[in-house]
Amino acid sequence: MEKIMGNSKVKFSNVCYVITGISIILIIAILSNYFSDMKHTSQEIKKEIQITGARIASGYIYDFFEGRKASLSLLGKCLTGLGTGNGAVLEEQLSSEADLFDSIVIADKNGSFIFEYGTCDIEDIQKDSGFEKAAEGVCTVSEELILRQDGEHELIFYAPVMDVDGKVKAVLAASLLESTLTSYMEKKIAGPGIFAAVMNNRGRIMYGSSNIYDMIGETGSSFFSFIKACKVYTENSGTDYIQGSMHDRKEIFLEFAYEGDKFVSACMPVEVNDGYIVYIADASNAGIGNKVVSASNSLLVKLLIADLVVIFGILFYHINGRAKVIKLLDNYGIIDKQEGAVLFEYTFTPKKRIDVYGDFSHVVGKNFSQLVGEAVYDVYEYVHEDDASIRGRLHEFFDSEDEVFSSEVRILDQNGDYGWYRLTGTMFRDSDGNCERFVGKVVNANKQISMEKNLVQRAENDLLTGVLNKKTIEAKIAEKLKDKHEGRNYIFFMVDLDNFKNVNDTLGHIYGDKAIADTAEALTEIFHSNAFIGRLGGDEFAVCAIYDAFDEESLMEFIIKNAEKVCEANRREYSDGANTVKISSSVGISIGPKDGSDFELLYKKADEALYSSKKTGKNKFTIYGIADSRN
Repeated sequence: MEKIMGNSKVKFSNVCYVITGISIILIIAILSNYFSDMKHTSQEIKKEIQITGARIASGYIYDFFEGRKASLSLLGKCLTGLGTGNGAVLEEQLSSEADLFDSIVIADKNGSFIFEYGTCDIEDIQKDSGFEKAAEGVCTVSEELILRQDGEHELIFYAPVMDVDGKVKAVLAASLLESTLTSYMEKKIAGPGIFAAVMNNRGRIMYGSSNIYDMIGETGSSFFSFIKACKVYTENSGTDYIQGSMHDRKEIFLEFAYEGDKFVSACMPVEVNDGYIVYIADASNAGIGNKVVSASNSLLVKLLIADLVVIFGILFYHINGRAKVIKLLDNYGIIDKQEGAVLFEYTFTPKKRIDVYGDFSHVVGKNFSQLVGEAVYDVYEYVHEDDASIRGRLHEFFDSEDEVFSSEVRILDQNGDYGWYRLTGTMFRDSDGNCERFVGKVVNANKQISMEKNLVQRAENDLLTGVLNKKTIEAKIAEKLKDKHEGRNYIFFMVDLDNFKNVNDTLGHIYGDKAIADTAEALTEIFHSNAFIGRLGGDEFAVCAIYDAFDEESLMEFIIKNAEKVCEANRREYSDGANTVKISSSVGISIGPKDGSDFELLYKKADEALYSSKKTGKNKFTIYGIADSRN
């Protein structure tokens, strides 16, 4: 009996040892995989999250400044050719940008104010290096905040205003108060437990969220002095290291304690005046490392008691590990707080998957939290067909070594309309450079992008008529002539009004402006598509129509038909009740590539044909190289 019991004891012990050994091996394998997925240590997780948050903050600052520089530059182009003495027109132009800046002024090249919109309190503006660059034709931002007489600080944006000859005639100076910059930082970047500021390359705080001033000090305080007063836990991270890293434009990560509280910080280069974003987070809720270690110790103890329970517990813990990471991302503010923004994560392995964090229904009218496999491509159904290239650009980005992606795209909303959105994101790759996951956001930018595109249109179009201005039509025609298509003809019409001077002299400039506007409207109705229409100046217009002709006869038929329409549409009369003035038009026509394959040559030959129409009686058209002209 004892022998049997003894043998039974031996067998039972062996079984326990085998089960325990297998369990330990499984636990080691599971924990190894778990810690690998969690980037091995909580310190590395915190660093990755903090660096990512700083990158997003840096992107916000870059977009903010580039958007305003672009708007101010386009506003400068809109002012080209306008007289600086016309206050009503200037006020209308500047008021369109009033919501982007706290004040806008126009100054001559000596720094004297010509026109002011808002309250700009700048002395000796011409001494600022930014003003000097703008006077040389470059749009820029002042390197430092300027102290106003009322005690506030402001940042100045500069853009040149050109004359019609392409020379700088004035400088636009638009200001943003420090309070405006602080408000932007708090709205887009900072929040509970998150502190943010922008410093120059010498470590001096320029502007930031109000809560960071309570920590570091007011504007002008030194970040280096603040770090010296803290207890820094990150090894080899003194002020010399920080200064050297900033000089080399490197990313910086620090763990430190200040007044008994622990923080993590990332400093990220900002591509504006060689500045840096300081992004600090409260580290009190970042104890994931302790949780992992205590949990593993507890599991190992439980394994000796009931190994199967422990194995299933670890498996469950492993599966839910991703939820812990997402919760940690929430704590550090990676999920964007901006209204109308949606965060998503695109995972590449083991299967393509998109996880959406936030309510996507306010964008497309349909909400989904996860797309797996081929279903990830369903998102392109909501993209405007003219922006379908974003799919290829994303794949090019995935195949590159770049870390940050940014693009504008039109997305179909729940009302069936397309709105502009900005897509940005950061790529995380493994040690071999392979894509692991892409964390991004989609944010509504319809107002800003529509405003920018409206400014582009205003910069390209003639203010009186709405057709293209001289500079734009020249550029567009010159670019179009580079296309080489067999059988394609570029018909260049030059149209000049006859007897136009009498309209101004007899009836006044109001009727003269109406005659010019009516001519532009008539040309737009005749050449309603596949043509460039522009005003060259005064009462002179140009049209470049594109026509694919089967033979010479069909080409001549097209030209003559449209030339006759132009002459007929411009036979008009204007009357103020007491006086009546009749006008007509003379037209000169050249044909590319037969008469030339560049803009200058086509313009010259059309001008010669126009002169022939004027010389031989007006109210007619002449085709270059053809002797007879027709009414």
